[in-house]
Amino acid sequence: MTNDESGRWAKYLQVAEVFTPGAPIDSLALFAGRWEQIKDVLTAVAQRGQHIVLFGERGVGKTSLANIVDEFLAQRGQGVLNAVRVNCDTADDFETIWRKVFRELELENVEFDSPDDIRYILRKAPERTLIVIDELDRVGDQDALLLLSDTVKSLSDHSSPATLMLVGVADSVDELVSDHRSIERALVQVQMPRMTLDELMEAIDKGADELEMAISEVAKTRIARLSEGLPYYTHLLCQHAFQRAAMDGRDQVWIDDIQTAIEFSVQKAQQSIRSSHQLATRSSKKKHLFQEVLLACALAPKDDLGYFTASGVREALRRITGQDYDLPAFARHLKEFSSEKRGFVLLKTGSPGRTFYRFENPLLQPFTILNGLEKGLIGEEHLVARRDDSAPLGEDEDEFVEDDD
Repeated sequence: MTNDESGRWAKYLQVAEVFTPGAPIDSLALFAGRWEQIKDVLTAVAQRGQHIVLFGERGVGKTSLANIVDEFLAQRGQGVLNAVRVNCDTADDFETIWRKVFRELELENVEFDSPDDIRYILRKAPERTLIVIDELDRVGDQDALLLLSDTVKSLSDHSSPATLMLVGVADSVDELVSDHRSIERALVQVQMPRMTLDELMEAIDKGADELEMAISEVAKTRIARLSEGLPYYTHLLCQHAFQRAAMDGRDQVWIDDIQTAIEFSVQKAQQSIRSSHQLATRSSKKKHLFQEVLLACALAPKDDLGYFTASGVREALRRITGQDYDLPAFARHLKEFSSEKRGFVLLKTGSPGRTFYRFENPLLQPFTILNGLEKGLIGEEHLVARRDDSAPLGEDEDEFVEDDD
């Protein structure tokens, strides 16, 4: 291998270390945006008796923020003396969660039975001890959530030096708070929305700086827009685009690299996402519309929580196919997307005439758009038309659901 080839491979591998779609950010140097959320978290950490619930869609960067809080404080001379993070899983209960925490705190031989025991054990914790309990939404034990609520109240009432940060999706936060309303005063509820274009482009710039590479403004903007506010796709697209440039011996990423990145991103996205898309769109019939309708769902105008209407799907479907379909022509598709038959890829809520949908897995939405681009079902003109469509969501028309063939 020549020195030139060796250098290209070294840069290729460095790109994989900087742009990491498979793992959260764990370095402040690569963390971008989220200043409002960071301020809320830091304010809570600085106050005894305050604890944090960090919630939002999957893939918006909650774990990345939790990972850099202590480093952020340390840079400002206010370091968290103890910062530990544990992940919950479906088998966890109250005891197993706290066993994980105490193992990280090197307190493995403690005995406890109740939330007040937890408070007593943590009474001598160093000031600004931060305990992050991540993936709370995976806990299926309702008693565990109730006991965590009691723990928050006990720690707050006794002005414990330890701060809990509970991280999960919105549903788990609602359950935690609604079962113990008295803890609301002790909780700083921090919602993590999808990232803005500016935040995503800041993340791209930080990665490029770390690599001592550059990216054209048009290429950077395209990656940010295709990411749909989810940093997973920013990292995935950047990884493939920058690696292509590296293997070509270039230190600049151009717009042509993005098409290659789209193709590789579709091929190398998480298998669970690929499988969900395949289950949702496959059909034995030649003239089915499942692929086009799901793509129209991905492109339909959405509110802040990701909900869209059948009317929005209708307009997007017209742009994709060039045909003006009435709702009955694709209402069955929406019904099946919301059923076990096609993997519950959509969540349906509301009532007849006011029906709303959203993707059950937010990561499937950008994948569907990338897949549509890669297969030639849509082009740049569809994305431009979508950006120009700023009409708010209105009431939906009545749904007419056809019987299955």
